[in-house]
Amino acid sequence: MLEHLTPLSCYGRLRQERMPVYLPGCEHQLTREWERIGSLLDVWQSYPEKVQAVEAEIHGLRDIRGIVRKACAHLTLEEHELFDLKQWLQQVDRLSQTLVTLPSFLPRRFSLYCCPRLLASLSMEGDSGFYLADCYDPKLASLRQLQRQKFSVLSEIKEKRQACITRETGLEFNYQGCLRVGKHQTELLDKLHNRSDLLTVAETYTEVEFTLRKTAEMLELSRQIADLEQEIQQQEYIIRQVLTEQVARHSRWLLASCNRIGAIDLLFAKGRLARELGGCVPTLVSENKLQISALVHPLVENQLASQGLVFQPLDINVVGKRVTLITGANMGGKSVALKSIGLAVAMAQRGLLVPARRMEFSLRSFVYYSQQEENPRQGLSTFGAEIHSLAQMLPRHHQPGLYLLDEPARGTNPHEGAGLVAGIINWLVSGNSLAIIATHLSGLTEGAAVDHLQVAGLSNVEPDQLNQALAGGRKSLQQLMDYTLVPSGGDVPRDALKVAAFLGLDREIINYAHRKLGLPAQEVVDDEIES
Repeated sequence: MLEHLTPLSCYGRLRQERMPVYLPGCEHQLTREWERIGSLLDVWQSYPEKVQAVEAEIHGLRDIRGIVRKACAHLTLEEHELFDLKQWLQQVDRLSQTLVTLPSFLPRRFSLYCCPRLLASLSMEGDSGFYLADCYDPKLASLRQLQRQKFSVLSEIKEKRQACITRETGLEFNYQGCLRVGKHQTELLDKLHNRSDLLTVAETYTEVEFTLRKTAEMLELSRQIADLEQEIQQQEYIIRQVLTEQVARHSRWLLASCNRIGAIDLLFAKGRLARELGGCVPTLVSENKLQISALVHPLVENQLASQGLVFQPLDINVVGKRVTLITGANMGGKSVALKSIGLAVAMAQRGLLVPARRMEFSLRSFVYYSQQEENPRQGLSTFGAEIHSLAQMLPRHHQPGLYLLDEPARGTNPHEGAGLVAGIINWLVSGNSLAIIATHLSGLTEGAAVDHLQVAGLSNVEPDQLNQALAGGRKSLQQLMDYTLVPSGGDVPRDALKVAAFLGLDREIINYAHRKLGLPAQEVVDDEIES
């Protein structure tokens, strides 16, 4: 889901990488974050154009932190870096003015300081572009004026001499100050080669190129212009040093604004995600519980939508008891239910709104989802990897965490697995964590210390409906399956044979299994119905 959280600036992306997890004790900070997102959604509804203007300004911001760090290291900034900084300050000023026009939903610590003195120093030549104009320093202005005068005298001399040559030869100098003569004009070429005021600068197969030979006076003027250029560059360097020092003095404010822009950018990204998912603002309670209504797993929902199917929203109510067991057939949605619950809690504790109609819970110190994968690096089987992971996490049961165990111990024989799961349940009941365990095993608990839920599954499907849908395959199964979690007495439902029939297992095998289990005759699939 974090991949769907898309800040628009480098500052927002950095804040996203550092998004805090709000653990127990951070209830106030988390509530304030949710409230800000909720207020932003209201602002979005009333002022969509202004919100778009804010996003446009944020999207156009460049990363100036390297420039600021360079200034703080007393390395003189180049003109293009000063231009980037000036442009950034102008954009931040516009962003700040736009935010002020919106109803107040940002705390004062999010306000942007645009460093007006620094911006004024970078804007002495005007608002557009950046150039070390004469107004920065009288000495610079004087040097440039003198250089312009020398250029003017040199240009006048060149123009007069070029005009004289043109009158004598009938040839015009091009814009580069060159004469080009074809080699077939041998007589003209001989005359030009013999002129002391022309210099051959290039020759090809077809033509020769001449330029004006500089006189002693012209050479002296060129030397003076070059010397003035060095003085000008030195003076510009001094000015850039002064501006660099100003940037360094404002570094604290500049970097603080970068950080605040990142926070604003991330907040708007959270708002966009909430608008996309239709998220709700959760409610925090002191009681050790977890209640969610109409919860949706957005990624699974999108996957089902691509297949023409609809995600059935989930309701979960974990309150009063530490452990909740969920039973149900394969393909009954137990794993998706656990992942959806884990995702909801994780999103909430990252400061995101939750894709549900309503959510009440107390903050968890951790969320643990059991893994059912082999670990070749440690030489562990699926069962071994699972037990190794549980051995690390179960000792934390005294913390207010959340365990989501998806069919634990299914990698070993059912008899030992049932005993092991019963021991895990007994351990978790005595702790302070909430645990939701999906299982196929029965007879795991004694007494009333555990809540029992069951996926409704195919239990309410009539045999006629089941037989009519057999030809529809997996999609028909998903359409008939009821993923609602309903209270149960702890008995494991027997939908596995119905699922197997849906998935095409031979009818003779299905009917034999029914007889072996001693199921009532009406549940046996009719052999005469065509597959």
